[in-house]
Amino acid sequence: MLLLNDTNLPDRIGNLEIVRRVGRRTILHAFHDIDGTHSLIREWPPVMSALISWVAASGLPEGYDGDENAARLAARVESLRTEEADRFAVESAGLSALTQMEWAIRRALQEGTLAISGGHLSEEEAAVNAAIIERIWRGEERFGDLPDSERVRRFISAHTPRLFQLYEAVLARASRDRNLAAARGDPAAWRVPGSLEFLQRLHAAGVKNHFVTGSVMSTDQLPEGMLEEVLVLGFEVGPGKLIESAHGSDWDRKMPKDEVMQKLLADLGTTGEQVLIVGDGRSEVEAGVEMGAAVLSRLPADADRLRHLHRELGTNYIVPDYTDAALALLLRSTEDSCSSGSN
Repeated sequence: MLLLNDTNLPDRIGNLEIVRRVGRRTILHAFHDIDGTHSLIREWPPVMSALISWVAASGLPEGYDGDENAARLAARVESLRTEEADRFAVESAGLSALTQMEWAIRRALQEGTLAISGGHLSEEEAAVNAAIIERIWRGEERFGDLPDSERVRRFISAHTPRLFQLYEAVLARASRDRNLAAARGDPAAWRVPGSLEFLQRLHAAGVKNHFVTGSVMSTDQLPEGMLEEVLVLGFEVGPGKLIESAHGSDWDRKMPKDEVMQKLLADLGTTGEQVLIVGDGRSEVEAGVEMGAAVLSRLPADADRLRHLHRELGTNYIVPDYTDAALALLLRSTEDSCSSGSN
């Protein structure tokens, strides 16, 4: 059994920052984001920025999701990026990829670089579109309360899956496939430092680790995409293994991470107070706060903007990686606690 106890720890110890204390809890399950939290393979923010910038400037020309365009975009990632898109890519970490693609399309509609059947947006449609753009940036993914027109909804539904697949194709060419090949030879170099040992320590203490991602998670006999990356990095997945279960998105159905986590919580029949959330995106922090879980943010030491954002969102703890002994003071197995005489 794992005990989380921050009652006697200072606000900063080693590289661990305590933002909001939760006191003493028993942890039975841990929900982990993958990319950026445990895996370094994808290097996705520059690609997301480039794709969003390109869509806002160019719309969705015929054949936009073809292989030739994917290759062209992959070769131009650095030159296509903009400051706005860079900020959105970083601050939207944790949102479902379909929502990120929706934001790109709506920005093109807003810029007037993209027209849909029936012509440019009416004044009312433009106002709703602008409101959704703003709400996505704030981390929202559902907008059923807004009077979005049927033609805009149909267009978004038709093109977000195609743009999502284009994004994955560009990412594969720009960095993912090359990094995955390197990870096959040296998995440790592509894991966040201390990640595997941290997960093993939780598992040894009886905690069930669950991976939750906004990327597509294949579970068939020939793993691809995010699941392939997980296995290459040495994270075994399956009942009783290091990772008890893995949950991802679909190509064509929006699955916000907070909803996936809430469903997982219900399926497990546990409460938020018995869960540790580990991630680097706003969605997992907000989900953890909503369910009353303890939240551990994994953010680089120089990620000042993200660290500020996570504090505002209500995270409990921030670490740059999992190597510091301070984590072992915060999270102890009952055997460790008994042997040391700790309460």
